[in-house]
Amino acid sequence: MKNILKLAWKNIWRNKVRSGVILGAIAIGLFSGTFMDAFLTGWIISTINDEIDNQYSHVQMHDKAFMANYDINAYFDREAINHASAIAPMQIAYRLNLIGIMASPYNAVGVTAKAVWEDEERQVTTVWKQIPDTLGTFLDDDTRMPVVISHEMAGKLKVKLRSKVVFTFQDVHGDMQSIAFRIGGIYKVTNMSEDVFVRYNDIFEFTGLPSGAVHEAAFRFADIETCGIVYPQLKSMFPGLDVQDWNELNPGISMYFTFTDFMGVVILTIFLFALSFGIINTMLMAVLERTRELGMLAAIGMGKRNIFTMILCETIFLTLVGSIVGMFLGIALVMPMQKTGINLYFFMKDYFEDFGFSSIVYPLINLKMFIQIGVLVILAGILSAIYPARKALKLKPLDAIREM
Repeated sequence: MKNILKLAWKNIWRNKVRSGVILGAIAIGLFSGTFMDAFLTGWIISTINDEIDNQYSHVQMHDKAFMANYDINAYFDREAINHASAIAPMQIAYRLNLIGIMASPYNAVGVTAKAVWEDEERQVTTVWKQIPDTLGTFLDDDTRMPVVISHEMAGKLKVKLRSKVVFTFQDVHGDMQSIAFRIGGIYKVTNMSEDVFVRYNDIFEFTGLPSGAVHEAAFRFADIETCGIVYPQLKSMFPGLDVQDWNELNPGISMYFTFTDFMGVVILTIFLFALSFGIINTMLMAVLERTRELGMLAAIGMGKRNIFTMILCETIFLTLVGSIVGMFLGIALVMPMQKTGINLYFFMKDYFEDFGFSSIVYPLINLKMFIQIGVLVILAGILSAIYPARKALKLKPLDAIREM
C-alpha cells in the first residue's frame, strides 16, 4: 500500500500544467466555499448574540399563566428563586412587564414597559451600551422619572431626549393608571424593539402588586454552552414556573441557525459537485494517456484492485491538495475580518437591521466547518475517481504490450 501511495503521488505531478489547472480550480472553489460558510455562520451567530444581549438573555422565567396574555396578576416573588444562583455562576435581572400605551403630543403606540433595577439590568443585557453619548443614559439615578426607549420608538412618537411622554396601563384591580415620564435615553439595536425601560421603584406603587412581585427573571451565563448545561437544572428546580431558554423564546432564531448551517453544507456540496466534473475529466485524460503504462503494470502482476486503488488515491490526493490550499486561503482572508467585520451598510443601508440582522458581519470559522469540508472533499474525490478507475480496469495487458 505504501508503494501505491508513493506512485499515486508521483503520478499527479507528471503533468504539472494539467494538475496545476485543476488544483487551482479546486482551491478557488474551496476558498469561496470556506469564506461563504464562515460568513453565514458569523452572520447568524452575531444575530443570536445580539438577541441574547439586547432582549432575551440566555434563560427567562415567568409564571405559567403570564406568557399567554401578559396578565399583570401572573407574578411571582423574586425571593423565591434567589437560590438558583447556587447552581452555577450567573447574573439575574428581575423585571415587571407592563403592557400599555406610550403617548406623546404627536402619537401613541403600544409598548411593553420593563420595570427594572438598573444595576441588575446592566449585568444581564447590553441595551445600556447601545445608547450613544449624545442620546442620554440608562436610567440615571439623578434623573426624575426617566424612561429609555428605542430609536424606532422615538421616531414613531416624534420625540427626542428630555421630551415628555405618558405611559398608561391597567393595574391589578383593573383601573387605568397614567404616569408621566421624560425620555432619559434612546437606544438603537438591530431588532425593532417595542420595549421601554423604567425604574422598578418609579412605577411599582401604581401597579397594586405586593412587595417583591416580578413578572420575569432573566438569567445570563458565561456563554451559550453553559446555558445548555444549566437550563435543564433550572427547569427541574422550578417545576411550578415557566422556564424557557433563548431557543424557545425565539424559535425563529433557532430556525435561522439550522437553515444557515444546512445552507453552508449545500453551498460546499454544489461547489464540489461542479468541480467533480473537472476532476473526472482530468483523471480520465490521465488514464487514457497512460494506456501502455497501466497495461504493463497489469502484465507484470499488478492486480486490478491495486490499479483501482492507485487511481483512487491520485484523485483523492488531487482533491485534498487543492482543498487544503483553498481552505488556507479562505482562513487567511477571514481571520482579520473576525475582528474588523464586514460592513454591509454600503450595499444594504439599514434594510438588514429592519429585519433583526446586524449590518456588520463577523465571519466565524469553527471545527464543525472543517469536518464538513473534509468529509465532502473525500467523498467528492472517491466519487470522481470511480469512472476513470473503471476505465483503467478495462485495459487489456496484451493490447498494451502489442502497442509497444
